[in-house]
Amino acid sequence: METGNKGYYKLLQYGLRLFTKKRYTTCEMHKKLTAYAKKREAIDDEFVASVMERLEELGYLDDKQFVEDYASHCARVRPRGKILIERELKFKGLPKDLIEKGFEKVEIDEETVAFDLLMKRLKRWLKYPKYEQKTKAYQFLYSKGFNRDAIYKAIERCYNHE
Repeated sequence: METGNKGYYKLLQYGLRLFTKKRYTTCEMHKKLTAYAKKREAIDDEFVASVMERLEELGYLDDKQFVEDYASHCARVRPRGKILIERELKFKGLPKDLIEKGFEKVEIDEETVAFDLLMKRLKRWLKYPKYEQKTKAYQFLYSKGFNRDAIYKAIERCYNHE
């Protein structure tokens, strides 16, 4: 085995090992592989592109599917609004048009998610007057990335629900 091929396979193994822990976007994986190759001078930077292509062929790198899975996971497991999810996906290096296409396939009912979050938090704010409760509720939901319309509807529903 040539030393060049050895570097390629080492880089590929590293990439596959990373995927055993969590999923990565194309941008994140490129950064990881480039950093790994720089640490090990025996591995050429030109192998990074080859390994990226191979990971795509194997189905490990699919940004479109990543957006859909990430958005639906965020809505179920750690509830937050579309704005915050979009911001997180942009931070992961995904383009805006890809994020928008992914959100088209994933239905997130922000009002219901916001309402459920408020119902869990409501007990903490009962000692305050209604106006302060609503202010705290608004600030909380806004920090979770919900849009204003969903926030107002959830607050209204929550305080009419009591």
